[in-house]
Amino acid sequence: MRLGVSAACAAIIIGWGSTTHAAGTFQCQFEQMASNMGWIEPVIALTHAKGAQTAAVSDGVILNYIGAPAQAKVATDNAKRTTYVWNLTTQDNAGQNGKLVFRLTLMKADLSARIKVIPQGYINSFDAGGTCTEIATP
Repeated sequence: MRLGVSAACAAIIIGWGSTTHAAGTFQCQFEQMASNMGWIEPVIALTHAKGAQTAAVSDGVILNYIGAPAQAKVATDNAKRTTYVWNLTTQDNAGQNGKLVFRLTLMKADLSARIKVIPQGYINSFDAGGTCTEIATP
């Protein structure tokens, strides 16, 4: 199931990127740990147009809650790294809403990545390391 979702993420985000003259589309693979409670997917797709202050990001969690790629804000973009930030509003089976803040940092030299998920109103957070591969260029 996750491979199907990963392929769908990449297809959706590549299509989005091709209409915005993307500087690059990346497929990032992250380590999986039970302590992350499923909030960090094994594969995240990301498209960032050159010079844009926003990017498109997609994974199984985003597709489950939004149904389309999320818009991420470019928080940092320098010679060493780019950091993307996006929010996701969730709702549990009891109808209780929650908000998660995601921060993904992509290191330009080796395409290593780190993601952190911060549930608002809670003291814990989730994080994982990974690597990205560029899968499309303009």
